[in-house]
Amino acid sequence: MALELTEVKRLLQDHLQEGLLLIVGTGLSMAEGIPGMWPLGMHLKNVIPPCLDTAPDMAWNDMVAALDAGDHLEAAMGKVNLKATTVDVIVEATARFILEKELEVFARVISGAKILPFTTFVKHLFKAGKKFHLITPNYDRLIEFATEAAGIGVDTRFVGHLIGHSDPKRSADSHRELFMAGKNAMFRSVANLCIYKPHGSLDWFDIDGRVVRCPINIGKTPIIITPGSSKYRESFRWAFDDQRTSGNKCVANATRLMFIGYGFNDDHLEQHLCPDLKLTKPTVIITKQLSENAKKAIANSSGVQVIALCSVSDTDSRTRISNSSGEELIVDEELWHLDGFNKGVI
Repeated sequence: MALELTEVKRLLQDHLQEGLLLIVGTGLSMAEGIPGMWPLGMHLKNVIPPCLDTAPDMAWNDMVAALDAGDHLEAAMGKVNLKATTVDVIVEATARFILEKELEVFARVISGAKILPFTTFVKHLFKAGKKFHLITPNYDRLIEFATEAAGIGVDTRFVGHLIGHSDPKRSADSHRELFMAGKNAMFRSVANLCIYKPHGSLDWFDIDGRVVRCPINIGKTPIIITPGSSKYRESFRWAFDDQRTSGNKCVANATRLMFIGYGFNDDHLEQHLCPDLKLTKPTVIITKQLSENAKKAIANSSGVQVIALCSVSDTDSRTRISNSSGEELIVDEELWHLDGFNKGVI
């Protein structure tokens, strides 16, 4: 049976229910002006060389050559073995670049000049339940910001506003309330989104050997994992154990998945989300362009309901709807980005 837009929208609406796990990639942030991997790579090419004058690293030249040959940043960094000192410089430059753009977005929202599409989305999503989970490799805090702007709590798995310490249980408990069921006092969740950031965050810092979450610029380099830096991942593994293992449990417990602006280019996440690029749970994908890995994941998932929304091309903003049965439909609406999805589906 051919795809019909009315039926597709019904399936998309039904997908937004309890048990849904959200996976959000850089596409969401890029839509708001925060640089993705390509502009970040170009920025690093300009700012890193002067930092290596006192500690040259030939692997950096190999990485630049890979970027110039057309590789994206993840691929380029994955091909080289950079010195730890070079990785430190890259992390600092990456954090500064993203933070600058992130603050510009925050200022527009706080001034009332903008409402983030994710704010509108979660307001609708939480009509279906009190607690949802989200995994993101993004360093920025747009998701946290947009969720709180919607009046919904954010479970960061840290406790404390200015000096937050990792304490998943207390963080979860802070999003529960006491109520009476007859004569019995019981707890229930208040609306909250639990966010797992396996690659770190702009507000995570190493303070005396402990990971601390602090929203203030304290003049230190945040703890974030840059693409391809396996040595750096190993040295900070302790900082990410809870985020990674708890996120993996959420994948196992989820009844359905939704990918937003995600390119399927993170082998560590895909090991659990879609081993061998095969999806095993009902899935919705919304993104500007389907990466080759995303196309493979859809093609490999025959028998599972997978619906993908992407633009027709770089110059054609209509939506191409495809599914795991190999069917396609092109519609005039822009459903492939979250703002258009909000207006056209929910």
